[in-house]
Amino acid sequence: MRRSTRLRFSLTAAAVIASLALTACSSSSASEPSATAGNPRSDVTLRIGDQVKSTQSLLEAAGELDGLDYGIEWSTFEAGPPLLEALGANKIDAGGTGDVPPVFAQATGNSGRIVAVQARTGTNDFLLVPANSTASSIADLKGKKIAVTQGSSSHGLVLGLLEQANLPVSDFQFQFLSPADALSAFASGQVDAWAVWNPYATIGTNTAGAEVIADGSEVATGQSYFSAASEALADPAKSAALADFFQRLSRAQVWADAHPEAWVPIFAKLTKLPQDVAAASFDTSKGSYVPIDDQRIAKQQKLIDLFASAGLLKQAPVAGEYFDARFNPQIEEGGK
Repeated sequence: MRRSTRLRFSLTAAAVIASLALTACSSSSASEPSATAGNPRSDVTLRIGDQVKSTQSLLEAAGELDGLDYGIEWSTFEAGPPLLEALGANKIDAGGTGDVPPVFAQATGNSGRIVAVQARTGTNDFLLVPANSTASSIADLKGKKIAVTQGSSSHGLVLGLLEQANLPVSDFQFQFLSPADALSAFASGQVDAWAVWNPYATIGTNTAGAEVIADGSEVATGQSYFSAASEALADPAKSAALADFFQRLSRAQVWADAHPEAWVPIFAKLTKLPQDVAAASFDTSKGSYVPIDDQRIAKQQKLIDLFASAGLLKQAPVAGEYFDARFNPQIEEGGK
């Protein structure tokens, strides 16, 4: 990649990701008195962790933040691992992540539980290379540097691709970086590839013509999760509020999948993302919330085993011990 192209990429994409970084430091609340399912008390405030305001914008666009009789305090995170760290420290009550962050959280003793599963219809993790790269597959990156956020869903993408190609992890150089730092390294040519999710992947492809050489369509679980803190689950009032929240979330997802023209502008406004990036994020976040069952748990166990076999876990969690299906009725009702 020529220096001028790299510079344009760095300046333009960095500005977009800088806005996301500012978004990740912000929080807000919403509360309107009204009766809701589950009869949560009006003095309850749920602390919800979000990534680039995707959940908040989804609920807002669908009108599901109307008529709450509990408060919502939003905290936005750049990625799933720090969100689950906050959950494990009881700084938030619940939050959404991809499939991999819970693997590491559980392996390190995080007491949170997966309480809601989204079955996505598309893939949301991508392996990018610069426009002038000759690589067309993961095999072509042997001995090369791959930037990825450790413990993220995109970390799982890379391991899944390596397993599929029957290639050892030791043949590759991993650079564990946050999305913002990975962007800088990718733009300056310090790494040869970047594994990341949306909206960051679309920022890379739209801004610099970075190319996608692989995605998670054949190797990912196709699942994302909402986890809840054990303290919130043990609190009857917060648990009742969460029951209502997940019914609203399930209902909002069904609505949003059919109304992208309403969701995308609100997501773009809250995150200050360009409309095309917001639209691409919508396309890769489709998929209904489904009840927790043995099939969903088995997919997560397979992912755990993948990381364990790569020697990346001190101990391999038993997936079934970290799922809590108490909100299945509300999720099913909201999905109708």
